[in-house]
Amino acid sequence: MLKSDLLIGCAALQQLPKKQGKMFYPQELPQPKARRPLYGNYIDKTVPRHQKATGCCKDGRFVGLMLPYLKEYCANSSVHGFRYLTDPKLRTFERFIWLLILVGTFICATIVYVDLTKLYNSARVHTTIEDTMQPIFYVPFPSVALCPRSRINWPRLLKETPEEFLGTDASAEKKELFRTFFAAASGVHLRDMHSLGSFFENSTLAGQIRQLDGLDVVKVLEAMNLNCNDFFKSCTWRGKQHNCCEIFELQRTEYGFCWVFNSAVSPEMRQREREDKYYPRRTAQSGPGTGLEVYIQLNKSLTKPGLRGIYIMVKQPQQWSEAARLVPHDCHNRISMVPRYTGSDARTRALTAKVRRCIFPDEIHDPHYKNLPGFVYWRGNCRTKCHQEHVVNLCNCSPTLLFPRHQKDNFSECKASDFRCLYEHRLTFSVERLPLEREYVDNQYKDSMTCECLNSCSQLIYDTIYSSSAMEAQELTADTISMHLDIFFQSSWYIKYQTHMRFTFVELLASFGGIIGLFLGASLLSAIELIYYATIGLYLYLHQYNLKSKPQPWVPESPAPITLKFRHKITPTKIVY
Repeated sequence: MLKSDLLIGCAALQQLPKKQGKMFYPQELPQPKARRPLYGNYIDKTVPRHQKATGCCKDGRFVGLMLPYLKEYCANSSVHGFRYLTDPKLRTFERFIWLLILVGTFICATIVYVDLTKLYNSARVHTTIEDTMQPIFYVPFPSVALCPRSRINWPRLLKETPEEFLGTDASAEKKELFRTFFAAASGVHLRDMHSLGSFFENSTLAGQIRQLDGLDVVKVLEAMNLNCNDFFKSCTWRGKQHNCCEIFELQRTEYGFCWVFNSAVSPEMRQREREDKYYPRRTAQSGPGTGLEVYIQLNKSLTKPGLRGIYIMVKQPQQWSEAARLVPHDCHNRISMVPRYTGSDARTRALTAKVRRCIFPDEIHDPHYKNLPGFVYWRGNCRTKCHQEHVVNLCNCSPTLLFPRHQKDNFSECKASDFRCLYEHRLTFSVERLPLEREYVDNQYKDSMTCECLNSCSQLIYDTIYSSSAMEAQELTADTISMHLDIFFQSSWYIKYQTHMRFTFVELLASFGGIIGLFLGASLLSAIELIYYATIGLYLYLHQYNLKSKPQPWVPESPAPITLKFRHKITPTKIVY
């Protein structure tokens, strides 16, 4: 108990009325008043009540106001090193050293973060080898198209066909016009339309071409095509003999009419694909004789003189057309294939098609999506659609002989007279360029087709190797054109590639958290803490200061109760006056 409190108590005892034999307990003594604080003054009575308070920033002492708040943040911050800046136990040079350390670690963290961000934005995906021993039966056997250069029955064109489509009463000049035009049109494909030159360079014939506009070019050429039995001698699939006319189908491609094996383009083959789980066909073996073997024996009297060789096209079963290669007659031609499959992880869908450099088949609303209506998206189908668009833009029609026709298409079919436009732009259609190609390769032609087609995110490509050897003399005859084709997989295994996300946003966030933790020892809560101190905490601090700076009416303080501590046992004492 303080001495002043004892004196107050004694003075109070002296003022009590003297009562004989009266006993007083300490609890009955008057309570002393609370003493005013030793330091500071909560209420400044020297400030007149009519004086208005000045704001925190109006008296020019904002730095002095904020300094205690900043010291409080540094002392309580969860970021390592901040507390040393305001530690009163450290000297000035020690605080300066800690300031340099903090600045250095912050700069290092910023450099590493910028480098990581560049890597995140520049290389979002990467392709790795997922399996080096993937069995080949996981992928379908390719679709093989045989496109003979002389694909029409030449005697039939000279005799029967003109009367079948023009009528028996047609003039000789019109029949000759018919024979000359369709003989030239039968050898047309998109990359090579020079066969039309023999017709349109003749001004007399070119001026009469409109007489044939009423004819359907596709139907006429289909009727004049070589019969299946006239073209094939025998066919073998996986070592078993098959009827060539049952496993090959006559279809249209960018090379005109071709006999196609294992295709899923026509409506009939698409229906079979949905119903038969083993179609398109597959094989589990590799090497010569384990795939498709075809013997071709064509009578020379049925072909156009001077045209020899066959275009071989190897493509995906759901693909309309692909680049073809010319193989010679009277030879054993072996085509060994190595499939190359590249898939994409589902997480890559978070990126745009241009960033991931591929497009999923269901992304039909993507600006880079371009495909033939009703077909599965493949890069080859996208290129075919691009070729068709160039033809339509230049000639205002689409040759149904080379491209598919869908009910949603809003362009017309090319008539016989429209083939003149195709011939005039033959150089444009013969060259296809990529958008980036112009930065590395100069264009020797005035115009060309530019196609920007992305790969499918499940892209399948067949790398082919061609080899030919001459047939023996006993295998050849003077009146026939012979050819042997052996198409097979080079190995029973192939390499499967997979495209993954190199950096996802979660991985970037985790890497950033590791950088901040390594250099500054901070975390996400440290950032939230800094934001809180810079916003809500600062607002409350300034608001509280403004409230304290306003003058308040003086109210006498009520005396605070004082608790006196005594011994556990209190012995009453009688005071006798």
